[in-house]
Amino acid sequence: MFSRLLFESFRRGRRAKLLALGAVTLGTLAATALGVLLLASGDQLSRALATYGANLRVTPAEGAETVRVAELEALDGIFWTNNLVAIAPLLELRVRWDGEGSVAPLVGTWFEHRLAGWQTGLPATRPSLPVQGRWPGEEDAEVAVGRRLAERLGVGPGDSVALELAGRRGVAGVVGVVSGGGEEEDAGFAPLALVQELAGRPGQASAVEISAVTVPEPSFQRKDPAAMSPEEYDAWYCTAYPSSVALSVDEALPSGRADVVRQVAGTAGAVLLRLRVVLGALAAVALLGAFLGVASAMAATVQGRRRELALLAALGSERRWIARFLLAEAGLVGLAGGLLGGLAGLAAGRALAALLFDLPAAWTPILLPFAAGLGLAVAVAGTLRPLLGALREPPARVLTGALGRSGA
Repeated sequence: MFSRLLFESFRRGRRAKLLALGAVTLGTLAATALGVLLLASGDQLSRALATYGANLRVTPAEGAETVRVAELEALDGIFWTNNLVAIAPLLELRVRWDGEGSVAPLVGTWFEHRLAGWQTGLPATRPSLPVQGRWPGEEDAEVAVGRRLAERLGVGPGDSVALELAGRRGVAGVVGVVSGGGEEEDAGFAPLALVQELAGRPGQASAVEISAVTVPEPSFQRKDPAAMSPEEYDAWYCTAYPSSVALSVDEALPSGRADVVRQVAGTAGAVLLRLRVVLGALAAVALLGAFLGVASAMAATVQGRRRELALLAALGSERRWIARFLLAEAGLVGLAGGLLGGLAGLAAGRALAALLFDLPAAWTPILLPFAAGLGLAVAVAGTLRPLLGALREPPARVLTGALGRSGA
């Protein structure tokens, strides 16, 4: 009987049901599309910010003078391996350039080095660092010279410079001029093996830069892990906060100590949080519009069925049964609209991600149950107020008023 009444209600009241269905579908479509966009753009922006500058820096551990480069292989097996984007060991020396008495820093590093699953180096950890010419080759005696240092030495791409440190000498060809505007303009950059040989420190580095994809870390999470409860520690360690990724790196490098570069990590976190707030607010506005649309449609439906509801009550139907009947109608409309809006939202989100961020967004069917749940919640919430108003009216008053109008 209940299901038959529902069927007849949908058959005879198609216009109002379609209006409510359209409102729920549009609201969940917008919310789902924004959810897809948030997931895709959040990942992409996080990766872009991770490569903008290293957010982790490894320095020699207590009691060690350098970091052993061979230990970096162990990073391929840590808990957060997939979050590590780029790695560049650095060996910085102060050397004599061109035998002219000019002493300036020379930084040995990787430029296009294969480390386990990464093709990495300084250009990957500092992609915004401009170079006129090119970076040195991994196996060649080449150097990229900072702009101010190149001006002092009077050299440019195609020239060569002599390098000297503690009686050890070498010659390198200049292949690029670095002009980042910072201290790098007063230094040179050469292959790590060349600088290690010049320093007599094979397999060693003075520091390591690491770019990692992380999530914003709330201030309340920034406390000593030793002071956390077991539950807090598990939640913190299994979340890609900069500090938890740094601990994972730290555990893999006996000769190094990993620290968070707060300036970079803080900027990335602030941008990601603002993006999430903006997209979340837009989704909330879309759902509010859907709620108002459903409330308007259901108010019109209930108003048009006042006599029908009053007659049911007069014939002995309990108010609970009437409420359950109308909420079941709204729930079916909400579920259908949520699923339709969710499916359309997945496609719309992928299109927006490709259009706005030029990135492929993966299909995320896990959002469909959430879309259906949102549609159900919006439809039921929009129905409650007009339903409660109709149930409060005495059936006799509604039926008497209807008869009076008929007699007139």
